[in-house]
Amino acid sequence: MDLFHSILELFSQLEPIHYMLLVFLAYFIENIFPPLPGDTMLVFSAYVFGLYFNVGDFIWLYGFSVLGAILGFMLMVFLGKRFDRQFFVEKNWKFASSDFMIKGEKYMDHYGAWMVLGNRIFFGMRPVIGLVSGMSKLKWYHILILVTVSSLVFNAVFMLLGYVLGQNWELIESILKKYSIFTIFALAGLIVFAILKIRRHEPKS
Repeated sequence: MDLFHSILELFSQLEPIHYMLLVFLAYFIENIFPPLPGDTMLVFSAYVFGLYFNVGDFIWLYGFSVLGAILGFMLMVFLGKRFDRQFFVEKNWKFASSDFMIKGEKYMDHYGAWMVLGNRIFFGMRPVIGLVSGMSKLKWYHILILVTVSSLVFNAVFMLLGYVLGQNWELIESILKKYSIFTIFALAGLIVFAILKIRRHEPKS
């Protein structure tokens, strides 16, 4: 906990605009290089805002996060429309490899527009989802509407989570100290359950 508090103290020296730019960049880049955790950055930023900044600043933080998510995804959609499938299969880039492209196309064939709407739950595949969306028959403005709705909903959830953590950190910290082991196992169980649930609904080869 001491290390966390030290990190928190360091980040508390930043101005709100710094967090907004960091969140924007995190969401924009994660649509191209998915290991960058935009959602984690948003939760942490909202948490810090809940501790140190005014509630009004949340609107700007939320707006920057949504804008970054939309622009990053639409960039991949543009690339998908600009270049054909064979181009990306031959390049075989790490985050748009031939295996990912095949899996992404199966998802798109199976779920269609729902794939775009729920792109945020497919962590690690967002670049491919953007590409195959651009290669699909979906109009770019339909994709824009879907990804906007998705970003508005998912980012609001993560913002709320971060804010609640910030407003109730002392209580949460005391609970974590007492039930840390239980919390870890419960969280691990939820993650495993979510993975199994997603895999069960994967389209069959």
